Amino acid sequence: MKLFSLLKLGYTTAYAGQVRTYWQEIDMFTKNSAIICKKGSVVSDQPLAASIGIDILKKGGNAADAAVATMAAVSVIQPFSCGFGGDSQCLFYRSSDKTVLAVHGSGRTGKLATLNKLKVAGIKDVKSAEYQDHALWISVPGTVAAMFDIVNYLGSGKLTMEEILAPTIQLAEEGVPISIKNAVVWHGLQSILRRSRNSQDLLVDGKAPKPGDIFKAPKLAQCLKEISKKGPEVFYRGDMAQHITKAVQEAGGVLTLDDLEDHLTHPPISNPTEGIYTDFYGFRVWEMRPNTIGVVALVSLNILKNYDLKALGHNSPEYIHLLSETFKLAYHECWDNLCDPKYSSKAIEEFLTEETAEKIRQRIDPTRAFKSGLCFPSGNTSYVAVVDEFGNGCSLFDSLCNPFGSGIIPDNCGFALHDRPKCMSLEEKSPNAFGPSKLPLHTLMPSVVTDNHTGELLAVLGIMGRFSQPQGQIQVLLNMIEFNMDPQVAINQPRFCLGYPYKHSIYRDSLEHLYLEEGIDSNIIPYLESKGHQCKLCSGLKRLNFGKAHAIARPQLFNHNSMPKNLKTWWSGADPRSDGGAMGF
Repeated sequence: MKLFSLLKLGYTTAYAGQVRTYWQEIDMFTKNSAIICKKGSVVSDQPLAASIGIDILKKGGNAADAAVATMAAVSVIQPFSCGFGGDSQCLFYRSSDKTVLAVHGSGRTGKLATLNKLKVAGIKDVKSAEYQDHALWISVPGTVAAMFDIVNYLGSGKLTMEEILAPTIQLAEEGVPISIKNAVVWHGLQSILRRSRNSQDLLVDGKAPKPGDIFKAPKLAQCLKEISKKGPEVFYRGDMAQHITKAVQEAGGVLTLDDLEDHLTHPPISNPTEGIYTDFYGFRVWEMRPNTIGVVALVSLNILKNYDLKALGHNSPEYIHLLSETFKLAYHECWDNLCDPKYSSKAIEEFLTEETAEKIRQRIDPTRAFKSGLCFPSGNTSYVAVVDEFGNGCSLFDSLCNPFGSGIIPDNCGFALHDRPKCMSLEEKSPNAFGPSKLPLHTLMPSVVTDNHTGELLAVLGIMGRFSQPQGQIQVLLNMIEFNMDPQVAINQPRFCLGYPYKHSIYRDSLEHLYLEEGIDSNIIPYLESKGHQCKLCSGLKRLNFGKAHAIARPQLFNHNSMPKNLKTWWSGADPRSDGGAMGF
């Protein structure tokens, strides 16, 4: 639409410059625009789940209550990404004292989990068939305990868990229609479920649901009724615990009832801790401590704050080269300490110093790509962002690690068990080596942004995308902070990533491979390849490999030079690479 047409619709001349900039970034007739609201907002992979979160907010619940309700609903609608047999990670901004708290919903490996058991099972190489699907990769599922921790420590106190989970139970009992995108993904993953005698629990008439099919989960509904009434003890000490350990052990895994029961007593899981942060251009970006990889994003931001990124140009070859080198070197700096914090050799704060950032800057060659041998596994995840009218914000991830996790479904449970320890190392000397009672490395990295002067909440955001999460998250953040795009426009932009499998399979890829999403000018590929990058342009279904981002932000974050500082609206964006939905009131 031409600018003069916008002016005819009522835009003032004084606003014309801003309008012109805005509409250069978004075509109002072919792409979503940001949802703008005053009180609260929920963004998730599924609009139906987001609407459940909105209902919880309207009933008096806060961001923590709504996030748990929303994620529970996504677990029914999209069970290949997340579920009650997985892990969760959460950052929460508490407006009452302007603090950012973390709930680490990670489960540990079993006490009997050893590298030798992997070797005996034939798991000696990440590309081996045995590596792909073995019950030794199943650790204690942390999600159920995390849900209660989030609600008990961070929730409003106005709603019971029965009220929070009631909409999800209704979905599971009555069934939900499956979208086209989910049906396509589900179809490609259904063979994973054949590993379990209970595969029918996550299929429709023995097959992946087709678009429009109604998927029901009666066993899961019954489990959630018990969990909501009796608490996490029924999951970690009751019949469900017995079903879980029986299924794992029958498949060759080592989880025991003691492992599940011990999960309820580990202090790092039961008590929220403060997040870690760095300051970037007047904003404070918060991440979770390891065993997550959020510190990689913070180290990257520290490196980039000394460059004029806007002058380089959005998604220019120089911009892509600089960010790619930054990501690679930040990963290398942090890699050995991305593990259970008990096994780290270095305090996490040491990575966030200016000395560390400057040391890495000195290694960035503007003419040549750094050669990296780091390799990453694939996976699947779901993310929920929520803000409420009380000023709180909740940034919540849940994941089964790989699609449908291990593919093992315990009797009378209706959910698959994850395989998070696949993110651990097979090298005995690695701090992240597979071993007993250890927290596996987590890719889940929920984020919060605050004003580093006032402490006010400015954004909650996250990007689903396995080990590319720091890369995607920073690209979306820079789109807002540096290039003045609102959350939806920032998310719509084509992205790039390093070391990323562009197939729906479980294999590893090197950081030397640079994948460019369709929409990035293909003419820049020769320039990037001349610097040593190995480039691949991806389109269609492969665009899912660039992750799915959701975000809610104040306009001060993305339009801080041209909008009033006291503008108290929330702008929400959901990723079109998923069925993502943003809602507000």
